[in-house]
Amino acid sequence: MKKFVASMFFAMTAFSGAAMAQQASAAATTSEYPPQVLIGGAVMVFGLAGFFGFRIIRRRDAAAKPAPAPVSTKPAFPPGFDNTAFLRQAKATFIRMQKTWDKADASDLRQFTTPQVFAELQPQMQLAGASVTEVVAIESELLGVETVGDVFLATVRFSGQIRTAPGAAPEPLAEVWNMSRPLKGGGDWKLAGICQLS
Repeated sequence: MKKFVASMFFAMTAFSGAAMAQQASAAATTSEYPPQVLIGGAVMVFGLAGFFGFRIIRRRDAAAKPAPAPVSTKPAFPPGFDNTAFLRQAKATFIRMQKTWDKADASDLRQFTTPQVFAELQPQMQLAGASVTEVVAIESELLGVETVGDVFLATVRFSGQIRTAPGAAPEPLAEVWNMSRPLKGGGDWKLAGICQLS
C-alpha cells in the first residue's frame, strides 16, 4: 500500500511537472530565457518536491510503527528450579573444591564432579601437589539454565579474590562454571566444566 501511494504521488508530480513544462514552453516566446532552461527548471522543481514528499511519507509511517518489546536480560528458569538454593550451593562447591584441590583429595573431587570432569581434573590435581588456597571473597551470578536431555545444565560466573599462599596479596578471580543435575530425583549439582576468564 505504501509503495502504491508513493507511486501515485510521483505520477501526480510528474504530470504536474509536464503541464508546467508545456506552459513554460508556451511562455518561452516572451521570456528572455531559452525554452530548454524553463522546461528543465520546472521539471527539477517538481522532481525535488516529489522526493521530499516521499521522504515525509516514509518518516510518518516509521513513526507510526509500534516500538519493539523490551528484551528481558534475566535468565529463564525451568519449572522447579530454585535460583537461590542453586547459587548458595554453587558458592559452597567452589570453596570446597579449593580445599579438595589443595589436599589433592581425588575421592572428594569425585563427589562433586561429573565423570568426564573428574577424568580431566584428577591427573592435573595429582601433578600440582599440595598447596594452600584461601578464598578471600567470592560472588556468583547465574548466567543461564537450560534443560538438556534428562538434566538441568546451569552456567554460573564466579568473581572475587583468592590468596594462593599464606601472607600473599589477594589475586583477582574470574571463572565460569557449568553445573549439571538430573531433572528427576534431585541430588547435588555436579561440576560439568570450567572456563577461566583470568
